[in-house]
This record gives sequence, C-alpha cells and structure tokens, in this order.
Amino acid sequence: MISFRCKTKDFKNTLGLLKAIYKRKRVYLIPDTCEITLVDGNVTLAIPGAVFAFKCETKGTAKASLLFRNLFSIIEHHYSEEIVVEFYDDALRFGSVQVKAKTVFFHDDSVLRTIILPNNYTDLDLLLLKNEGYTEEELKFNNILGVIEQAERRVYYNVRRAASYLREYGVMPKEIKKLIVEKLGIRLDLDEKDIKLLLSKD
Repeated sequence: MISFRCKTKDFKNTLGLLKAIYKRKRVYLIPDTCEITLVDGNVTLAIPGAVFAFKCETKGTAKASLLFRNLFSIIEHHYSEEIVVEFYDDALRFGSVQVKAKTVFFHDDSVLRTIILPNNYTDLDLLLLKNEGYTEEELKFNNILGVIEQAERRVYYNVRRAASYLREYGVMPKEIKKLIVEKLGIRLDLDEKDIKLLLSKD
C-alpha cells in the first residue's frame, strides 16, 4: 500500500501557507486543485502559484490531485496527533475519511512534474507553459489544459478589440497576432479563421 504518515500539525502548517496564497490568487482562472506528490521521505503540496513540502514517513511514490478546499477541510478537522494518508486508484484515504482524487503511481515519468506558476500569475504565464515542455497528460492532470485554452481565447478577444480600433489604419488581425507571438514568445494555436470569427462578432 502506497501511503505516508506524518504529524497532523506539519500537514496543517503547510496547508496554512498554501491557503495564504490561495486566498490571493485569481480563482476565476485556475480551478482550486491541490497536487500531492509523495516521494521518499517527503510530501510536496502544490497549488498554482505556490509549492511547499514537509518530511514524513513514506511507502512508495505517487501523485494525486483533489480540490484544495476539500483537502483543507479534511485536515482541519483531523484532531489526532498523526495522520496516515493512503493512495488508491482514483481515491485518497485520510485516516478514516476517503475522497475521490486523481491518482498516478510512478510506473513512468509521464505525469511526474508539478506545474510551476508564479504567485501573481497572468494569462501570459499560462500561455508560456506551452513552451515549458509539459505533456498533455501533465496539464490535464493539473486541470490546466482548459484554462490555457481560455487564456488563449482572451488573447484573441484582445486581438479583435485592437483590430477594431486599428482597422482604419490598415492594420490586420494577423499582423497583431504576429507581433504578439514574436514579442512575447508564445504559441497561439488558433488560426486566422478563428480571428475572423471573433471579428465578425463586432
């Protein structure tokens, strides 16, 4: 059984550090997912914008993700001095409480990496994740893939707005897109047909 045992106060203290960041982050951009990574003698907790770790007794290696608010509530209401967390397929057990969670057991390294974002991340930070070599599985596991697509659509919305202001000067949407891609070093996967569709909504 893959699991870890730790002092409840260590878990609570680490979640407290994350909560301070969680309350300030732009929750409308990112789902409130918390990622738990278990490696030899160490547990890492991560939300977009913050990563903290603490020492513990471990058995095996694994990764799981679940809603931060659910995790915080479970640990906040655990009053024993220690807690044992067990990893199952699609579930985690915290003492006597079992909850659904995405889980991965480390047979390979396809979903090993934690998604790193700065504390005050922006749409640009989300779009630059495409340049970091994360796999689609890693982005899906952390509920980031759909959010990146939303950020990209906001770029195209701004391209639409800019083009409407600059149309009388002969500036085309594709030229604005090229400027953004070259200046910021991001990939934009929507094509010109998508821009025209957005422009048609003016």
